[in-house]
Amino acid sequence: MEYVSLGVIKDSFGLDGTIKIYSTTSNQSKRYKAGATVFLYNPQTNERKELKVIKYRQNGPFDFLKVEEINTPEEVKLLKGYEIHAIKDEISLEKGMYFYSDLKGCNVVDKDNNLLGIVKEVEEYPAQLTLRVARKGKGDFFVPFVKQFIKSVDIENKRILIEIIEGLL
Repeated sequence: MEYVSLGVIKDSFGLDGTIKIYSTTSNQSKRYKAGATVFLYNPQTNERKELKVIKYRQNGPFDFLKVEEINTPEEVKLLKGYEIHAIKDEISLEKGMYFYSDLKGCNVVDKDNNLLGIVKEVEEYPAQLTLRVARKGKGDFFVPFVKQFIKSVDIENKRILIEIIEGLL
């Protein structure tokens, strides 16, 4: 089974054990519907625990999630740095949308099919998503994930074709 990260636990909120999560996903209202199952993931031990969603709300880059299994701020504080996951197959994406985990590791090429680097990370900025691309022997470069730069994405073949403009590399 493959999982996708929805965010990282930052702190507790309130007195009822509500979890404050730095979001790394979109469509949270679908993923955090009351009654939905999500998973608490410990990146240190690679363990997952099933959680049942009671309620959800969003404020800026943060998601606030109340689950049945956690009921105090003290319980949440022990989980700082843990991730919230969902089963990847259960999440449907609209056309032109991608899982961050699918973009990571893709080869980034130019129009002449020259390998420019490999996607190291997908970073969120207020204006848009940005790909951090690692290059051999050089520093990373950044590509805004917008159609002016991203010409095609082929997840199956792990290939992203970009338009290069002056100053990008």
